[in-house]
Amino acid sequence: MKREAIRLRPTGLWIVFGPILMCMLFAAINYSNNLVYAVLYLVASLCFVSIFHTWRNLATLRVEHVRIHSAFAGEDVQVEIYLSAPAGKPVFGLNFARVGEDTGLLQRPAPLTSQGGRSWRIHAGDSHSVSVVFPAPRRGMYRFEMLLVRSAYPFGLFSANFRVPIDAVYYVYPKPKGKDDWPALHPSGENSSAFSPRPGDDFSGVRAYMPGESLRHIDWKAYARGRPLSVKQFTGGDGQELWLDAGEMARAPLEDRLSQLALWIVNAEKAEIPYALKLGRTTLPMGLGLDQSRRALEALAVAGIGSEERTA
Repeated sequence: MKREAIRLRPTGLWIVFGPILMCMLFAAINYSNNLVYAVLYLVASLCFVSIFHTWRNLATLRVEHVRIHSAFAGEDVQVEIYLSAPAGKPVFGLNFARVGEDTGLLQRPAPLTSQGGRSWRIHAGDSHSVSVVFPAPRRGMYRFEMLLVRSAYPFGLFSANFRVPIDAVYYVYPKPKGKDDWPALHPSGENSSAFSPRPGDDFSGVRAYMPGESLRHIDWKAYARGRPLSVKQFTGGDGQELWLDAGEMARAPLEDRLSQLALWIVNAEKAEIPYALKLGRTTLPMGLGLDQSRRALEALAVAGIGSEERTA
């Protein structure tokens, strides 16, 4: 991925370290002490040399790919960063932050934290995947604009950083909460419940695979023999299908309705019950699987917001 130029700046340690050096200089001048002069010049030269090492630490680092995972409101958004150091030199003390409009008027970097709050190291000629998180804001569709990679190696007196344009979209879903009981919706079949019959346990044949369907019903043996992806069909059971209609919950506040629908979608995926969703002008056909849940939760995330994107 294309990155910007490396920037160098002093760190906050100079608030303490700077006055200490000044006191050493005044003591050396006042007492004409050659030993203090020697220590002062040694420390000052190490500080000067560390500027080059701080820059060189990030000079060969490459950001290969960044993947942002959607999350539920109140949880953490996970960011996977794929890094490599191909020049044969290890990289030490890596930290990450994000930059965007929601980080303040001055667009100050918002830190991306890792488990244990530790910094990262990449061995020479190695590639590494780093997982960092940041708190999920309120529900909606957001744009991750810029990733900031920084390091204060070796002494922490100077910090080097560079920015990588990301411009990726991620979603924050409504927090799943409410009643676990299934809704009393209009029947979709001849029975008077919220469920209608679906294929059961007796094998009746195969049909073409549709994106988003459960992988458990794919005929993997036929696929291994070189045939196209197909799905096994069953009959003779009392399976269930669930219809979710936000219009049936019109009396509840919008956020409560979205949270309840999110809970039902999560529970339906766990129970492997196919479901359809009607949310305003958005209608999702009956389905089950990762693609179905992603589309349904994304529709909930932007309900009442439209296609407006927020910047993160």
